[in-house]
Amino acid sequence: MIKRSTLVATAFVVTAAAFGLVAAPGCGSDKAAETVTDTGTSGGAGRTPPARPAGEKSGKTQWFALNALKLGLTTKDGRVDASAWKDYGYDLDGRSTTAEMSKTSQNSCKRRPGSQTKVLADGNEGIDNNFGQHVMAVIKSLKSDAEESVTQAVKDGSFTLLLKIDNLTTEDNAKAPGFVYVANDFNKGTSAPTFSETETGWQIVDGSLVDGKTIGNPKLQFPSAYVANGYWVSGDFGKGRIELAISLSGADIKLPIDSGIISFKVTDGSDGTIAGAMNTDALKEALTPVAKRFGICPGNATYDQVVETLTQSADLVSDAPNLQNTAVECNAISIALGFTAKKAGDHSTAPIKVTEPSTGPDECVEGGEAGTGG
Repeated sequence: MIKRSTLVATAFVVTAAAFGLVAAPGCGSDKAAETVTDTGTSGGAGRTPPARPAGEKSGKTQWFALNALKLGLTTKDGRVDASAWKDYGYDLDGRSTTAEMSKTSQNSCKRRPGSQTKVLADGNEGIDNNFGQHVMAVIKSLKSDAEESVTQAVKDGSFTLLLKIDNLTTEDNAKAPGFVYVANDFNKGTSAPTFSETETGWQIVDGSLVDGKTIGNPKLQFPSAYVANGYWVSGDFGKGRIELAISLSGADIKLPIDSGIISFKVTDGSDGTIAGAMNTDALKEALTPVAKRFGICPGNATYDQVVETLTQSADLVSDAPNLQNTAVECNAISIALGFTAKKAGDHSTAPIKVTEPSTGPDECVEGGEAGTGG
């Protein structure tokens, strides 16, 4: 029997990788793809963020702190629902795929061998979110309170994401650059955050800064962000790539996120969305050394279950135009998370939390036996 601690660690590792879409340092890229282009049919307009408006307006600088994260297990109003994932994310590939179409990979990349026949089925309005639909089902079976645990860590001050937006307006505005910071240890653990509009107290993690000390220069920046229809949007939809470089349990991970995008309602921080796609092979390769530090070894049941789920849940194609190519096998998994954020006080002079280097050992033993005990 696999240890419960191993199951919990597995849930943490996979969830952290998805959360890394926004929490991790990264930079934009415009790498082109050499793949077959096909327009497909959408079956109706899919859900996308509001497009960039034409004109610029003058605004102010505003900080926000993430106060809740949704992994697709509960609806936006907090109800537990097996179909909650269907309402998180965007239509990344510009087409709507039904469960019936998925059986024959109609109008989509080809399903991976052994995958569920419905694996390519979209959510509401063509939403692509196989992380929520399939991976979270596995994570929930390993750690039933995975979503609650993440949000509780935010509420008790263990960690959050801070977002600084320059030139923010409530009106349409073609230029509202954003800067993302990982923060933790609110008030050094002496109290929990209240998420009031003027509240400070978070420490900014040095790893989210280019030089580890200059708050004005975080690794994750969105210089082309804008405001439209009341939403802040991190950039033009479907363009470029976010290259992530994160450190998890002493192991460095680099993940390319195709069509990575963030949006939320600026008036109250509600209806937040983090969406994109990750190549399954790259994700597997990146997570393996981290999993080993938790004793989740190649060859044991937990590792194999998670890897198989990630691989067989592929529904998109890395580097392809609109993340689709009907001529090849799917090799990327769509990911969508929901969140809410609250206005926060100015953290431009916040203390910087120096991360202690972790050199944890590879807990795996020859043959992948670690983590399989009772």
